[in-house]
Amino acid sequence: MRDDFSDAAQGGAFGRDETKLTDLQQAYLLGRERHLPLGGIAMQEFREYRGAIDIEALPRRLLAMVARHPALRTHIDAQRRVSWVSPDPAVNYDEIDLRGLPQAEALAWIDGQREDYAHRLFDLARSPWNVTAFRLPEPEADDSDQTTCVLFARFDALILDGRAIASLLVELLGGEAPSLEAAALPPPADEAKRREDAAYWARKLQPVEGPPQLPWTKPLEALPASRYERASLAIPRERFTTLCRLAARERLFKNTAVTAVILETLSHWLNDGALCVGIPVAPAASAELANRSSFIAVNWDARQGSFHERAQSLQGDVLEGLEHLSQSGVQISRLLMNAHPGRPALPVVVTNGLGWPKLATEAGIRRHDGLTQTPQVAVDMRFRDDEEGNLVVEIDYAREAIDARSVRDILAALDRQVATICERGAFEIVRGEMLDLGHYRLNGSEDEFACSRFLQRIADNLFAGEKDKIALISGARRISYRELGADVGKVLAALPQRGVGKGDVVAICLPRGPEHTAITLACALSGAIWVPIDAASPPERLNYLLADCRPALVVSPASISGHEAATPEALLAGKAPADPLALPPALAALSASDAPAYYLYTSGTTGRPKCVVLSNRATSNVIGRTLESWQATASDVFVSVTPLHHDMSVFDVFGCLTAGATLVQPAPGEEKDAIAWNRLVAEHKVTLWCSVPAILEMLLSCRRGDELRSLRLIAQGGDYIKPAVIAELRQLDPALRLVSLGGPTETTIWSVWHEIGPEDTGQVPYGRPLPGNRYFILNERGEHCPPGVVGRIHTTGVNVALGYLQDGVLGQSDFITVADEAGKPVRAFRTGDRGRYRHDGNILFASRVDGYVKVRGVRVSLPDIEAELGAHPDIRQLLVVDCGAEQRGEAEIGVVYVPAQAGKPSPTDLRAQARRVLPDSHVPTRFVEVEALPLSANGKPDRRKARELLAAAAERREPVAAAPLANSRSRRILDLYLAVLGQAASAEIDDSTDFIRLGLRPSHLKSVASRIRDELGTDLTPHQLLRCRNAGLVALLLHDQER
Repeated sequence: MRDDFSDAAQGGAFGRDETKLTDLQQAYLLGRERHLPLGGIAMQEFREYRGAIDIEALPRRLLAMVARHPALRTHIDAQRRVSWVSPDPAVNYDEIDLRGLPQAEALAWIDGQREDYAHRLFDLARSPWNVTAFRLPEPEADDSDQTTCVLFARFDALILDGRAIASLLVELLGGEAPSLEAAALPPPADEAKRREDAAYWARKLQPVEGPPQLPWTKPLEALPASRYERASLAIPRERFTTLCRLAARERLFKNTAVTAVILETLSHWLNDGALCVGIPVAPAASAELANRSSFIAVNWDARQGSFHERAQSLQGDVLEGLEHLSQSGVQISRLLMNAHPGRPALPVVVTNGLGWPKLATEAGIRRHDGLTQTPQVAVDMRFRDDEEGNLVVEIDYAREAIDARSVRDILAALDRQVATICERGAFEIVRGEMLDLGHYRLNGSEDEFACSRFLQRIADNLFAGEKDKIALISGARRISYRELGADVGKVLAALPQRGVGKGDVVAICLPRGPEHTAITLACALSGAIWVPIDAASPPERLNYLLADCRPALVVSPASISGHEAATPEALLAGKAPADPLALPPALAALSASDAPAYYLYTSGTTGRPKCVVLSNRATSNVIGRTLESWQATASDVFVSVTPLHHDMSVFDVFGCLTAGATLVQPAPGEEKDAIAWNRLVAEHKVTLWCSVPAILEMLLSCRRGDELRSLRLIAQGGDYIKPAVIAELRQLDPALRLVSLGGPTETTIWSVWHEIGPEDTGQVPYGRPLPGNRYFILNERGEHCPPGVVGRIHTTGVNVALGYLQDGVLGQSDFITVADEAGKPVRAFRTGDRGRYRHDGNILFASRVDGYVKVRGVRVSLPDIEAELGAHPDIRQLLVVDCGAEQRGEAEIGVVYVPAQAGKPSPTDLRAQARRVLPDSHVPTRFVEVEALPLSANGKPDRRKARELLAAAAERREPVAAAPLANSRSRRILDLYLAVLGQAASAEIDDSTDFIRLGLRPSHLKSVASRIRDELGTDLTPHQLLRCRNAGLVALLLHDQER
């Protein structure tokens, strides 16, 4: 296929001369089809002019122009892919008389027509162009605006390119055709030249990483047809002249200078990678107007070289590209699409309109508006010099693809950048200097730190406060502040006796309970470094944690080989001191200390757990700010359901006891019993709930009625908060305060939060930093990202941990120095999370750093798939992971999901839904239905386990019979439960499987009790069964009952 009209005219089927459509014309026709991403549109240009237009002359001029220019008589046969020129000079002209309306109403009516006119596709039964004139009422003689006519014009690129359109409109409105030097078209390239050019572009485009990752509102490949809009910037002539003069000193052309500044500015809006854009090009102008344009691709990579070097390379790339035009723009696009399948090849275009024909300034007619649209192009950045010599930059963008505010931000940054270059007097750019960082306005300052005196307040409540007030509730135990204070005092006295003093490490390997609380408090008040260790840790992990943290004392129910150990009973065996307050150091000062206070281990799902070293100063900031914000008082009742080795549990204990409130702790055996949690909330009138989302969802799934009515505030953090859960909570109690919490362990409990309001119906914001902290979002080069752009989250301020314990010393991995918004160096934690700022100063979580995978060469966002499939009404929970690399040599996408009803939707149904809402490249290939999502020890989704489930499912070829249970009675009991739940036995279900995972609800227990009575001959009440988490426990209950 050829890119020009130089083919000899052929006799057509209708006895007329016909020309085969070029590659570009055929691509434009294909773009009219709605099944393509960003398709269903025509490549066309709309312009609007206003002024003292001689409307009477328009029909006459148009008739002459149609006779003079074959392009205006060109017809397109879409079926046969040919064009032909009609001998009849048909004029596509409409005139609308609005003189009967007041001028303001007439202009308002015209404004209402613009949108439809600019986007309307031409009927190819006629030559695809139109001019429409609107007659306006005559203005008053003293009116500064002497507009008598508004003119709309629209031309399809099937027949004319941008320069040709500009020339025709100058001829129409100026009354005189611009002089165009006739230039001979280049001869067709021979086979050798075509091979040379194909090799050049294959080599040139090899480094391209894919289409630009601008802050698209959705993946471009998933976007249907879109309407387009224009945003504009005018840079004054004087400044434009200075810019060009400075660039000329560097031997850069005007078009290179402007393009370079545009690309450098735009590159700040990349979520990742480089900026590969299309550049329209055309051979020398010809006396015969047509569309002979094509386009080339250039790659602007801000990670390579200096700005000056990138600008020089750009100029060289464009000049080289012009020497290799035998490869059409369509062929270049094919190269890119083959390398990066499934996505538009060049969704960003930069169009140079410098030197195009324009009206004389004295014509009394001004260009008022305009718009271009191109199939599969989301952003067209166009620049031109206007009639007065100003530089005009116009961004025509697909509304569905990018937010209008981001487009305006880009233009504003471009304006500031040009001004800065001119003021500097050198064609140089310092990265980031053009950005407006106003989105950081909600960031705090370390000066905002105000010590909450939390340790002093806890001691006062324990030793000098309202001593009969209940501090802890654990099972049947009610422990007053007096009693808890006595236990804390005993441990305070016992620690020095065992050689433990300030700065020494105490590892607490105990289950949740009053003893754990008392020992933790005693360590904190004495200045010892306390380390909560998961008491259920496997031996290998336990040994690693204890060896790593190097404790002076391990508190455990049993002795630990190789470590000095004490049982909680031993520490509590002594007498309480007469004056416990005399034992600890100055607690107000200790509360603000930035020395190591406690260690927390990260979950370690990707390797060895990391030991995070945290301070009282950071903890004091969180507790004080949170209690103040949540208006927590001694009348509140907290509940502790978060694992004690998880950072959120620190607030449960220390926040509650600082406020003098009551803390409810699930009894042994109720750690994962959501039915028991509901009972505890109702029985003790819990007011504040704080947990990771998965634990809250378990609570809600086991709710029977109004057990949760006492709650006044629910906070959740540490993972995605589902909008469906927020809607359920709103329905539960519209007055509930709902809070989103965030921040990794390395930023102390939580360092970012958001009060969830009625407007938060979609993604819940990550929020704003706690006072005393700042959140920066930086790209891979450490540069600040503008609003809307995804980057890596960095935290600086009071909450940042002291570092990691590494081989017994404080290490600083991922604790780095960054430049703040003022360019000053500050210490920050580089998180493993990616996010973006909204313009209102709130942060939106985007993904984990590893949240993207490549599947069959396509970069895929797993959180995006979760968001789309999670909206399915029959899905309760799901987890999307990459899997299958070992078996197939490439990644696949797998989904582990919990349906609202067993078997519905089926994997087939879910796959069909995925195909409806996702591009083909994002459709998962594996689906596994489960009773409950696998969770890590911290209550977060366990992606490693999800991959194992998917791998196991892939290996199974036929249903596996349920594994036999050691106890036949347990087998019968399990079968009874499964029958009530309507589930089949499987190899994954045994007598240790939690009934909640199987979908058990309190409403099922009456039926279970009835079946046990009928088939096993023993009466058990639903209340008795409520305490049994699995079939093994029911078997033990039956055994006890029968005895």
